[in-house]
Amino acid sequence: MKVLILSCNTGGGHNTAAKAIKEYFDLLGDECIIKDALAFGGQKASDLVCDSYIEIVKRTPKLFGDFYALGKKMGQYNSSEKKIRSPIYLINKIYSDALDDYIKEEDFDAIICTHIFPAEALTHLKRRHDFKKTVFFVSTDYAASPMLEETLVDVIFAPHKDSIPTFTRKGISAEKIIPSGIPVAQTFTTKLDKKEARMQLGLSEKGKIILVMTGSMGFGDTLEMTKDILQKADKETHLIVITGNNQELYDDIKKMYGGDDRLVLVGFTKQVSLYMDASDVFLSKPGGLSSTEALVKTIPIVHTAPIPGCESENVSFFIKHHLSICADTTEEAGELAVRMLQDSFLRKQVESAQKNYKCENSARFIVEYIKKYIEKK
Repeated sequence: MKVLILSCNTGGGHNTAAKAIKEYFDLLGDECIIKDALAFGGQKASDLVCDSYIEIVKRTPKLFGDFYALGKKMGQYNSSEKKIRSPIYLINKIYSDALDDYIKEEDFDAIICTHIFPAEALTHLKRRHDFKKTVFFVSTDYAASPMLEETLVDVIFAPHKDSIPTFTRKGISAEKIIPSGIPVAQTFTTKLDKKEARMQLGLSEKGKIILVMTGSMGFGDTLEMTKDILQKADKETHLIVITGNNQELYDDIKKMYGGDDRLVLVGFTKQVSLYMDASDVFLSKPGGLSSTEALVKTIPIVHTAPIPGCESENVSFFIKHHLSICADTTEEAGELAVRMLQDSFLRKQVESAQKNYKCENSARFIVEYIKKYIEKK
């Protein structure tokens, strides 16, 4: 089987989900290729769109939230049956011819979208170019993407059965919605003994550990959270801060708090799964992928204040199902992380809910469903 996964570089979650799906296709011996959809319009165009997106989200989150809300309203008006199309559709149809040529040349059996942008481009192809390939959409957040209802995707993989109403309220047929969970890498589907994980990472076996992750785009005042946690936690508590590719943040934290032996500062790492296994509490922004990875690992989550938009909806889902607690401010985030660490009853409540709601084999489910779906056609 030959499969194309179309993603975008607007945040790490879409690419992470794509890689998780590819990982399982690879295990089964299928050919699976991941492509940046926007790059079919030129790499410079892709970089411009993605960089602009990230800057808006980082510097003016309220404006991003306004755009997100507008997109939801616009999508409800521009359903798949109506002729008026959103600006997102119009922008993504620009590169659809190049995408169509590539798909025809490679002759893929199925197309998977982990972002709304390629879903819009493929919708244009289905409307204007008699495009016959089966298109699957994988949701990477706990609510339906804005403008998903104006697309002509064949199957939608939803993050959970309880999130299906966010899709059907948009007028999307329940028949095409399959609750699968958000796909995570295979390494997150197993959990190593905490003592063993700490030994492999060279961490102390004594005391509790709070793990802080900044996300692929480095949101939130991590410097302030680091200060608050180190001030409020006891001397036996260690704090691991993973800054990823944000070298400036890494240097700032090291300069300010590097002398505190309770702090473990980590830059880019491929051992996030192992750090989760070693930790007792996880503090992060409410991104769909990072939250799902922690959910699958069954580690108590403290969410930082969400960026208006998809993160707000992620938090709503997690809070409603008692899967995390959420802070309103940076200071409160540190306080709640320490509280979660010290309150064993609260931790057990969250862990119990997580065990009931996690979908730990989502990538496998999605791949096997797609293979069966294509075989039946």
